[in-house]
Amino acid sequence: MATIRPFRGLLYNTKAVQLGEVVAPPYDVITPELQHKLYKKSPRNVVRLILNRDPDPYSSAANSFERWQKDGTLARDTRPAFYLLRQSFAGPRGKEIVRTGFIGLCRLEEFDKKIVLPHEKTLSKPKEDRLKLFRATESNFSQVFAIYADPQKMLGPVMDRAASDTPDLDVTYDGVRSQLWRIQDEPETAKITSFFRERQVLIADGHHRYETAIAYRDERRAKALSADPDASYNYVMMFLTNSSDPGLVVLPTHRVIHSLRDFDGDRLLAHLSKTFAIRQYGSPGAMLDALEKGGSGSIGMVLRDREPYHVLSMNAGASYEGTEPEVVKRLDVAILHLGILRSGLGISSEAQEQKTNIDYTVDHDDAVETVRKGYAQAAFFLNPTPVEQVYAVATAGHTMPQKSTFFYPKLLSGLVLHSHRP
Repeated sequence: MATIRPFRGLLYNTKAVQLGEVVAPPYDVITPELQHKLYKKSPRNVVRLILNRDPDPYSSAANSFERWQKDGTLARDTRPAFYLLRQSFAGPRGKEIVRTGFIGLCRLEEFDKKIVLPHEKTLSKPKEDRLKLFRATESNFSQVFAIYADPQKMLGPVMDRAASDTPDLDVTYDGVRSQLWRIQDEPETAKITSFFRERQVLIADGHHRYETAIAYRDERRAKALSADPDASYNYVMMFLTNSSDPGLVVLPTHRVIHSLRDFDGDRLLAHLSKTFAIRQYGSPGAMLDALEKGGSGSIGMVLRDREPYHVLSMNAGASYEGTEPEVVKRLDVAILHLGILRSGLGISSEAQEQKTNIDYTVDHDDAVETVRKGYAQAAFFLNPTPVEQVYAVATAGHTMPQKSTFFYPKLLSGLVLHSHRP
């Protein structure tokens, strides 16, 4: 099954920089405004590697990366390690939550081998960008986020022993505290490696980065004089956490619909009433409370120029057209994308993938406000997708609609970096 191994990570030298000034969120959630702020924060912020704004961003990132290694900004560990990461944060209702996992290298495997499992489709444009950065820097600056099944918590003692010491890194960013410990003792690292020989891993976040790593690996293999299965480019840096970890939080991603020609709310309601029971509420809060209580099969909705807030529940025995397998069609997000957006609003699957008429947000207040101010025509609200359903879809060899899950919080970039160069 999965091959997971320790590596010699590159870490910021905390004697040379203040860690809070150089870490950043993943590149794909950095807005132009945040990019500007991160640039001003420090000339050695990791944003200059993951989302460089120079005319040739890839060469500039490579030059900065090389310079920081030479001037001591970044230091490479002398011994291989797994890097235990513990994140502490406030959950959706303000409760303190702790998520624990570790960073290592995962051997790249094609998805059809069912060793590394995807659960979402990817788009070509983001992969092209990341591949150019890969080629220029020969490095991983951010981790793929993956989960694994360990209901007995067999790796718990290893992680507990590591976390009993003072952390090697400790930084708080945007309300999330990240603590990092090295696991370098060979008997301990061997326990982790051995554990995964019988396990699959499921990509929670970072599908584009994983597929880009495979493309980069294939390019390197084609140029190599001889095959080397242990070559670094056969691996990708990955954060792994137990699917049974109490800190594994999945948030829903809501859909905001805009720019549809001939949008008609009355016509949509009439169409939906054939398949769904529709309940009305007087406020967004009441709608969201009812959505949560309704559980699986419930979808919230707000329409432009209409005051009531709606919760849709599919009628018993109702169905919608489509060739998708049942394990996918039962998902709330699939009911929304296939049974409402495609069937009720005429947004094709291709248009959905290209986000032609759809914006995504985890902020339900923002979604409501966008519709109420007339910037959008409708918004749809989802409950979180249970991890069990994600596993069921992935192990069956299928994928979910785009933005089906939002594992919170995102991983910080800049805690550990990995270079494929010796």
